[in-house]
Amino acid sequence: MVPKKRKAGIGDIKKPLKLTRKNLALFNSLNGDNNSNNDEKNSGYPESESDSADTMKKTSATSSGFQQQTYENGILGPAASKLPQDFNTIQHHLTQRRSSTQPSECTHRQYCFNVSKSYNENRVSTLIQSKIMKEYNDLNYNTMADRAINRIPEQDFNHNLSNPRPDLLNGLDTDALPDSLHNHALHNGENSLSLCHFATEFKRINGNLHQATYQAAYDGATLVYARDQALAKAAAAALRNSNDIEKATKETAVFTCATDGKTAEVFAHHFQNGEYHQNLVARESLLSYPNRGREVIRNTQDYARSKSYQLAALLGANLKEEEWKEEEEEEKKGKEEKREGVKGWGRFWPF
Repeated sequence: MVPKKRKAGIGDIKKPLKLTRKNLALFNSLNGDNNSNNDEKNSGYPESESDSADTMKKTSATSSGFQQQTYENGILGPAASKLPQDFNTIQHHLTQRRSSTQPSECTHRQYCFNVSKSYNENRVSTLIQSKIMKEYNDLNYNTMADRAINRIPEQDFNHNLSNPRPDLLNGLDTDALPDSLHNHALHNGENSLSLCHFATEFKRINGNLHQATYQAAYDGATLVYARDQALAKAAAAALRNSNDIEKATKETAVFTCATDGKTAEVFAHHFQNGEYHQNLVARESLLSYPNRGREVIRNTQDYARSKSYQLAALLGANLKEEEWKEEEEEEKKGKEEKREGVKGWGRFWPF
């Protein structure tokens, strides 16, 4: 006679279990609480040590092992990266002088004073976005702040890493794209961005800019991967001239910025020989005047934005670039504050 199987009981659990959702659901079920709100996956056997480890093993961008984990995943920092073939062209685009007028020296001095008193990351981020970075009057092009990129499946480059979470991300609004391209969204849920080519990492004054560099390396690798996937789809669908797609695959088009309010470092990212490379394009002061750092950041924003629209066109989206706001002087040239020694004020700044 085959003995009947009996239901598991509390006495069958040989060792204390960790307080997890799955184990709590098990405990409730053993005590007759079969609440229909419990997920099916949370019932059944106790959560094992390995199951718990799976939820804990992801390395975050602020943990001490982050840099080593990115390196093991093939994401290289600036020192180990190889230059792309079009590096000189990229450097020319991003470092050229802008035709727009600089803000007045008085306005610039105010920025320097404010940023010197900003000892947290949020304040630095607010100042740079309002005084340094360019804001577009474009209903198709949007900005996302401090939101995880959670639509990229686990690949070799993001194995054991938590989802990248850029402090600032620029890209096309997913809702502006045709429904057939919504699978290029980088975020779950509403208000997602797609076809992104520029991300920024902020740090507080005297913060860990080195850490921001490697966070930017991970951001850049993620955006390069997403771009390559989109180009592969365009090539498979033969939506545009194959020569245009081939040319785009050889371009360096993803950029990041790491800044603490005093210095801006702009990087270019590309994939080569199974690794993701990060190259320093320019490192400029945000405290000097004229402000070259401001120009480099805005050049990079403009160039990345153009690449988002070009990629959308290759995928068959008929989007028109909206006109952006003219870069206005914060004070008219003739009304700039003029006082003795104003041009030499920078040498007295306590940095």
